[in-house]
Amino acid sequence: MADPIARFKNIGGAVVAITEQSGYLDVKHPTEHLVVCSGCGASHRVTWGYDLWHEEQSYGGGLKVDFDSTGREYLPAARKWAQDHAAKCRAL
Repeated sequence: MADPIARFKNIGGAVVAITEQSGYLDVKHPTEHLVVCSGCGASHRVTWGYDLWHEEQSYGGGLKVDFDSTGREYLPAARKWAQDHAAKCRAL
C-alpha cells in the first residue's frame, strides 16, 4: 500500500489513513483516494477519474477544463469521511 497522505486516530487508537491508488487495471497513476480504518476495516473511495475517461466524455475535444489529474480537489471529501469515521469508530 502507498504511503498515507493523512492519518486520523480514533478514540480506540486505530488509524484512519488516506492513500492514493489507481482504481483501474490498465492505469498506473493514481486515480482515487482510498480511506481505510485499521481498527474496524471500514473503507471509502473517492474517485477523480483519469484523463482517457475525460477525453471520451468531451467527445474527443481534449481534457475537460475542470479535470483534476492530481485529485487535489477531491481530497477534502476523503478527509471529511476519514475525520467523521475516526470520531465515531471505537475499534482498537
